[in-house]
Parts: sequence; C-alpha cells; structure tokens
Amino acid sequence: MAITLDATVGGANANTYITLADANSFIEGLVLSDDTAAWDNSSTDNKNRALFTAAQRIDREKFLGARVDDTQALEWPRSGVRKPDTYTNLYGLSFPNRLVADYYLDTEIPDRVKHAQVILAVYLNNNRNGLELSGLEDFAAVSIGNINVTPRFYGATGIDRIPPIVDHYLMGIRIGGRANLSIKRS
Repeated sequence: MAITLDATVGGANANTYITLADANSFIEGLVLSDDTAAWDNSSTDNKNRALFTAAQRIDREKFLGARVDDTQALEWPRSGVRKPDTYTNLYGLSFPNRLVADYYLDTEIPDRVKHAQVILAVYLNNNRNGLELSGLEDFAAVSIGNINVTPRFYGATGIDRIPPIVDHYLMGIRIGGRANLSIKRS
C-alpha cells in the first residue's frame, strides 16, 4: 500500500516536515553520491516512505521548547525555541539590551529540521537497514561480568546512529547531542 505524506504544519495527521517536491528541490543541490543516485532512481512510494521514516526518527530527539499544540502529530512546530544562528551578544550596550535573540514562530518548521529530514531520508533510502540495527554491531566486545564494553568507534551507535550531517543540522535546537551537554545524575 502506498503511503501519502501530510506536511501540514502542526496538523493532527502530519507525518512529514517537508513535501516530496521540496525535498527533491533540496536534493538537486547536493553532491552526487551513491545515496543521492539511489534516491534519483527510487519510486515515489519509496521516497515517501523514506521521508516518513526520517520524520519518525527525528521525532525521537528531545527538542528545546514545547510543542505548540497537544493535538499535533509531530514534534514541530514548537514554542520558545531560539534560532541558534541569530543569537547575538551585544556587550557594548547596556542591560537589558545586551542579549538579542530571535525565536522560531509557533507556525514555523525550521529549515534545519526539514534539511535534516531530507538528508536522513536520502540515507535511509539507500541504507534500508539503517534503523533496524540492534546496537551491538558497533561494539568489538561486550561483557557482563565486571562490565567491559569495547566500541569499534566512538559516537552514536546502533539505532541512534545517524549521518553526522543530520546531527549538525539539529545542533542548537535539541537537548543533548554534540552541541549540547546532557548531564545526568547517577
């Protein structure tokens, strides 16, 4: 059964942040790679499925601010989220004018969320098992007695692994991740 995308901002049935047409326009500007070539050769249904899956994965992140409406299906739009690239410290001016910040509108999906979704969809379209990892594939050794874990590399592993560029797009608007420090009490 074919999937239908709904990109209604704040909609109760929304399942994507960006339409397929807008996603294709963004992808046209990307460097040709195995992933973008696979996207070009995919069916519309496979592209829609990749966009849907990418939106679901992005919504697993913990974002700053609060959802605008309890009935919205996706995590965005959100209120109270500062645009990270427009924050300015104006130390030469007196308080309270020292900090100037611009916030996302309650009806706005940040381009960085849309772009992250598209990049992740292109990746998932060509790496279909990307979300089915158990998390153990990335470890050279795992022990239980005296707990000894040896990762193959450092960073996100298993089901939390996403292309680094997606991580960069989400910097400054989510809680945790590379750009934010998450402190937990043990």
